[in-house]
Amino acid sequence: MKTLFARIQNISPALYYCGVAHLVLFVLLIIVAQFDHRQLMGINLWTKPIKFAISIAIYCLTWPLFLQYFPFEQLKRRFARFTAFAMTFEMVAIASQAARGQLSHYNTSGIYNPLLFSAMGIVIVSQTFFALYMGIRFFRVKPVQISPALLWAIRLGIIIACFFSLEGGLMASRLAHTVGAADGGPGLPFFNWSRIAGDLRIAHFMGLHALQIVPLFVIISGTKNARPAIVFSFAFFVGVSLLLTNAMLGRPLF
Repeated sequence: MKTLFARIQNISPALYYCGVAHLVLFVLLIIVAQFDHRQLMGINLWTKPIKFAISIAIYCLTWPLFLQYFPFEQLKRRFARFTAFAMTFEMVAIASQAARGQLSHYNTSGIYNPLLFSAMGIVIVSQTFFALYMGIRFFRVKPVQISPALLWAIRLGIIIACFFSLEGGLMASRLAHTVGAADGGPGLPFFNWSRIAGDLRIAHFMGLHALQIVPLFVIISGTKNARPAIVFSFAFFVGVSLLLTNAMLGRPLF
């Protein structure tokens, strides 16, 4: 594990320190939640920052493992720095709103709350399109240091993750993530996905983690050929799209 972290640090210090900082924050927020029992929409108000902290940590520590095969150095550095900024901005906004006892998303009350929500949207959408551009640029990378299977897994994992990241715009346009009920009803442990109605966050979550799941399929299966990676990516995309369709129909996951 130390070797892996040292490798990530060497490839992209900006993403490494951002990722590690969010891992530390993840632990600190869990501790804070044990002492601050305030609730927001029926759950501890620190639950959302906790989830975002670990998600951002995984995201930031994943990208350098891809960027080691990316030959365009200046573009790589710009992407890493902007991503570290965007994720930090997102986390500060979410955690500060939790500390205030306010919703960070879909909050249209007053002046500050909608302005902050809009700023979060602008920053994260900008980062998503930058990531999508990086995924497209990966089609110019040749399978020299990397197998065709893993290269295709990286390309398609990035594109799928960006596609379902932009699903956030659908939730923002609705000012809600639940379909068929109000936000904040009975949910699954930790994730809080609705148990009584459709929840758009499920496809959003699964799609975002195509970034890890698709390359892990190649690594675990040991395949070197591109075809299995492409087929798995397509199947994964279809599966997550069905989760999105199910949520739009107002149906719970279970």
